[in-house]
Amino acid sequence: MNAKKPKISKKRLAIFSVFVLISAVFWFLSAMNREYTTKLDYKIEFIDFPDDVRPASAVPEKLLLTVKGFGYDLIGLSNNTNPLKISIKEYAIKDKNDKSKLIIYTHLLSDKFFPEASGIEILSVDPETVVFKVEKLAAKKVPVKADIDFSFQPLYMQSDKLVLTPDSVVISGTEKKIKNIKYAETDKLKFSDLKDSLKKSVSLKKISDVRFSENTVKLLLPVEKYTENTTEVNLQVKNCPDTLQLITFPDKIRITYKVVLSRFSFVKEEDFEPYVDYNDISENKTEKLKVYISKYPEFLNSLQISPEFVEYIIEKKN
Repeated sequence: MNAKKPKISKKRLAIFSVFVLISAVFWFLSAMNREYTTKLDYKIEFIDFPDDVRPASAVPEKLLLTVKGFGYDLIGLSNNTNPLKISIKEYAIKDKNDKSKLIIYTHLLSDKFFPEASGIEILSVDPETVVFKVEKLAAKKVPVKADIDFSFQPLYMQSDKLVLTPDSVVISGTEKKIKNIKYAETDKLKFSDLKDSLKKSVSLKKISDVRFSENTVKLLLPVEKYTENTTEVNLQVKNCPDTLQLITFPDKIRITYKVVLSRFSFVKEEDFEPYVDYNDISENKTEKLKVYISKYPEFLNSLQISPEFVEYIIEKKN
């Protein structure tokens, strides 16, 4: 026959568990009161580089610390989630033998690692010195260019020049990097069905290893309602010899244009200067002369002339 296993009462099991828990607590407290020596990977980040230089070699992201302390001070220090920010301007010095190198003596950072854990002793920092090369930066001023597409609602149009503020920025980088950069360009944007003036802050497109004095610019695109108008203007003749007279048919040109309502009254007939060029006759041997326009208000849009070619006769002057 099988012997019956002794039953453990729930009460005895509970008492046993309490003793185990108490033993574990005493063991933990005892362990926390002992001194330990351990190694920690400590995250760092270098900041405040001088404006005229940048790192030209790899910059370390961690330091290896050998530390000693009681368990209750060391617990939770295995990983610092927020890297220690180290100011280049404050801690770095130039190498006496090579001005392109910066040196940081890491023992100078000891009071920065664990400012709230005074019981921790830092035995060593590896590496003892951080050395990295820097390269001189060049700078130049370039215009800002808008990379923007836009369209308007019917009977609305752009009423003046698009304005970017600032209209230029200073870029800095290695001389080789910025040498061929002619302008700073805005992010690609598209606006449709505009009927009001557009005011917007726009970011500049980033260029690898190039710094900008401004990362955004303000854009102003004036928009107004427009009307269409037509005027007739006398056609002028240029480069005709003094002994000859060139007569065109017709002698007036119709000019059709779009203009915003606020500037409609500013447009005068004398603002336009359509003409034909006598030199076109000998150069092109044409029976009709092309009509050009050398003067018109810049704020007009969709300028059209009619006719585009005119017939002519040449007479000798008496």
